[in-house]
Amino acid sequence: MVTAANAARYVLYRCTESGTPINNWRLQNILYYLQIAFYTAFHRPCFEEDIEAWACGPVIPGVYFRYCAAGAASIAVQDTEAASVFTKDEQKIADAVIRKKGNLRSFYLEQDVKKKGRAWALTYENAGEKRKIIPGERLRTEG
Repeated sequence: MVTAANAARYVLYRCTESGTPINNWRLQNILYYLQIAFYTAFHRPCFEEDIEAWACGPVIPGVYFRYCAAGAASIAVQDTEAASVFTKDEQKIADAVIRKKGNLRSFYLEQDVKKKGRAWALTYENAGEKRKIIPGERLRTEG
């Protein structure tokens, strides 16, 4: 298992390598889907850090604050060491998520994440304006 920061480094590296623009908001969404994919494929989380339900969508606070200075601008990372964050099997899953979700238009990505009945929506609708942790159990059943 890796940290959320290392998973983020991997996502940013792959997106930079493929020429897919990614900003902090899209990064948060891809990490959310990556967590779901790991629960589905490996029956365990990709990273231990909590994902919170914020008004803008799912957020891993530590990762969010690390890249928030970029604002809405794309984040490009030339971090070749990030390529070794995951095992080969984990890379296959991560790359599939990045390809599938990284190329979605922002509008569709947001609609998908916030879809009624999904983990973010179930958590956020019961949280009001507070930031609330999305339970791992909800993410496990998402895939």
